[in-house]
Amino acid sequence: MGAISRSKAGVGSAVNDSTRLVGGTLGVAVIGSVCASVYGSRLTATLPASVPGPVAAIAHQSVGAAYVAAGKIAALGHPGLGQALQHTAASAFLRGLTISCLVAAGVAAAGALLAVLFLPAQPAAPATDEAETTQLTSAGALA
Repeated sequence: MGAISRSKAGVGSAVNDSTRLVGGTLGVAVIGSVCASVYGSRLTATLPASVPGPVAAIAHQSVGAAYVAAGKIAALGHPGLGQALQHTAASAFLRGLTISCLVAAGVAAAGALLAVLFLPAQPAAPATDEAETTQLTSAGALA
């Protein structure tokens, strides 16, 4: 904020807030997409072959849905299959979470590196606009 004049501080603050909000929103969207993608692909790759197709489709919706489906399978007399589905869903979810955290860490490290390389070590001198300069000159002439 020290790079703009006081008369334009409101605009600078609004741009700063907007950029932060858009960046946060996009970050959540990207990390969530990575997590969901890894969860789905990992679940598909490791799901037991004996799980029926409709149950597999439900399990792909979310890890919570997979747990509910596993409980229903176990209640229908297939406790081993229910436990296998629950374990597979938990493993797929944790893999998705791990990969998405690594992506977030990579983006944060890249941002830190860019900040170190391109941001100045000292703040720039505050900018003044013509009105402030005129007021200061007038005040100095009156003294």
